[in-house]
Amino acid sequence: MKMKLQKPLSILVIMVTLTITSAQTPAKPETFPAFWTSFKAAMARNDKEAIADVTKFPFLFDSKERDRAGFIQIFNRLFTRKIRQCIAKAKPEKEGEGYDVFCGDLIFYFGKDTDGKYKFLEFGVND
Repeated sequence: MKMKLQKPLSILVIMVTLTITSAQTPAKPETFPAFWTSFKAAMARNDKEAIADVTKFPFLFDSKERDRAGFIQIFNRLFTRKIRQCIAKAKPEKEGEGYDVFCGDLIFYFGKDTDGKYKFLEFGVND
């Protein structure tokens, strides 16, 4: 009887140990090139939800702070077809800890958020 209990108990101990070990293994840090590839793909699909997923909120647009729902509402005003085409071809430029993307009169800023993941942070006028 003792032998029958030892085998399942041993398996359980191994499974718990593996689960704890894998949970403690830190995730590989996201690189900007991986983020940029994903961002451009979402932009090419005109995927508002995916872009919102990687945008820092609140997001300032027309002097108003927007939450996720508000960002999705103004998405087409910010990311016109011309801007989406520009982003598809743009080469991000490293600026300090982040990256800038220039599209006509606008600059799009990307960098790490407090969670350590890259995000679309804001945009501004390219003067």
